[in-house]
Amino acid sequence: MEAETKKVRHRHIELAQKILDIAIERGMARGDRLPEQALASRCNVSRTPIRKALQVLGERSVVTADSEGGYVLAIDPASFPGLEDEATSNEEAELYNAILRDLSAGRLPESQTIAALQRRYNAPRSTVQNALIKLSEENLVERAPGQQWLMKQFAISSDALAKSLEFRLACEPLALTMPGFRKDLAALASLRQSMEILRGMGEAAFDQKLFERTDFDFHMLVAKSCGNPFMSETLLNHHRRRRNSQLAVHVNVFRLAQSNIEHIQILEQIERGQMDLAGDLMRVHIQLSHSQRPRLAGRGVPSLFKVAG
Repeated sequence: MEAETKKVRHRHIELAQKILDIAIERGMARGDRLPEQALASRCNVSRTPIRKALQVLGERSVVTADSEGGYVLAIDPASFPGLEDEATSNEEAELYNAILRDLSAGRLPESQTIAALQRRYNAPRSTVQNALIKLSEENLVERAPGQQWLMKQFAISSDALAKSLEFRLACEPLALTMPGFRKDLAALASLRQSMEILRGMGEAAFDQKLFERTDFDFHMLVAKSCGNPFMSETLLNHHRRRRNSQLAVHVNVFRLAQSNIEHIQILEQIERGQMDLAGDLMRVHIQLSHSQRPRLAGRGVPSLFKVAG
């Protein structure tokens, strides 16, 4: 019964995030009404789960009940970093992160069983199994014959950072210049909203969670839009792994703010159809992000970005 309750809660959280994505895509702002029927039609569900999802958003103070019935936005949705999955227990989250840390440090053999992981982490079988399922969804582990699970250490090891750089430098700028690249103007506009909010923040107030969401969404959008299904699938999988690798990496806040500006400049060239320049900017952006060193404003920034800005 408890597992079923968690599963239902998880679906409501996913739907709540989808409602937020729709609000951002439509350029909605604080005070705008969220019509249940329109959301139900857009999400292809009945009004009941929509109502439950809106209640989830109400618990987070993202929406508020309207005196005339229904809900209205209580914040600018583009400024919200996203919903964490409350359906995942603290125990599962801790185990998930512990496995990631051990993968990153190379402390786990390539092949593991649930029983072996139970002994290693002193955790119940169901908790280990749920953590492995989540890791497999992120393409960090995979089922093997019998009771074995293969741990993809290359995905987040220290050596993988250099290999990831090589891969991204080869593929991401090229993805932007593929002849089949298709601009999703609505998605680009949604990203710009969040990026502009970040640009208006000082270092002390910089919202790292919002940056992480826009960073991930931006690179995933480039992958989805490239027009080549083989390149798209490969890049999408790589970015999912890269998102998890950030657990082991500390990045200076100034660098994150600078990276956000670089995202905006790349996005602007995509909107203008200047795809070769967008590819060049992406190449410089990846190289700068890899260095992860603090920079002084106006110093150490390639002229390519200054001209593009």
